Amino acid sequence: MNELVSIALWGVLVFTLLGMFFGVALASAARRFHVPVNPVVEEVSENLPSANCGACGFAGCAVYAEKVVEDPQVPPSLCAPGGEEIAVEIGSLTGKAVGEMRDEVAMLRCFGTNSLAKQQAEYDGVRTCSAAVLAFGGPKSCKFGCIGLGDCVRVCRFDAMQIGDSGIVEIDFDKCTGCAVCVDACPKEVLAMYPREHRVVLSCLTADRGKAVKDVCQVGCIQCQLCIKECPADAISLVNGAINIDHETCKAYGPGCGEVCVNVCPTEIIHLPNRFPVADKKKKPARDKPAKGPDGPQANTG
Repeated sequence: MNELVSIALWGVLVFTLLGMFFGVALASAARRFHVPVNPVVEEVSENLPSANCGACGFAGCAVYAEKVVEDPQVPPSLCAPGGEEIAVEIGSLTGKAVGEMRDEVAMLRCFGTNSLAKQQAEYDGVRTCSAAVLAFGGPKSCKFGCIGLGDCVRVCRFDAMQIGDSGIVEIDFDKCTGCAVCVDACPKEVLAMYPREHRVVLSCLTADRGKAVKDVCQVGCIQCQLCIKECPADAISLVNGAINIDHETCKAYGPGCGEVCVNVCPTEIIHLPNRFPVADKKKKPARDKPAKGPDGPQANTG
């Protein structure tokens, strides 16, 4: 019995001494290899939201904090989740001008729901959009629309996205911080950044025309280009074969156009915010087209 107690005591003594030795060694190494940290970097880092979303273009908040303090070319306004409040605080800490802030949200440029867009096949593979797009462009007949397998949902760090019962992405604009990480994650490029205060929404990105569109989607853009012809602000154009709206130009012109693009669109794929295209709905006559000119009304904040 005494022998067992002696062994136990020796074991405790040996491990205690080893612990003390390694503790002293680690403390000595930490002191020797210590890298001084700029206190301003620590202050900036504490003010950042720690989302590590990469919207700033750097690999996490800690890296951005270091770069914005030490690199005079890095502006204090790159943190989209932090918004203007954080940008002003970082600008104050670093002595840099904040500059113009862009308040944006992600927008899905597709309304090809399960009931409106034709399916060409049943996809039975890896449940990601990036994988599905490799199989003949995805399960939907339209090759420009949302696949609905949620790559964007998985990369969103703010719980602002979900795949709804309709089979396409739904975005909670109150939660969306405008980090744009989802835009890069979408293999179809149907997500885009919109000004948070936008006047109209374009819900189709197809580059096909007429019957080719109608064969695959009940509410797709048929490329009639009436919106381009009628827009008095010249805010609508064709980009890479698809209709595109310059929302800054649209906002700058203001409500004097009466949202004529919405009224002339036969498929309602251009619509007002919080409204959606409806298949086979009869359109109201377009409003009178206002005259173009530099004296047009100014931006509408609604």
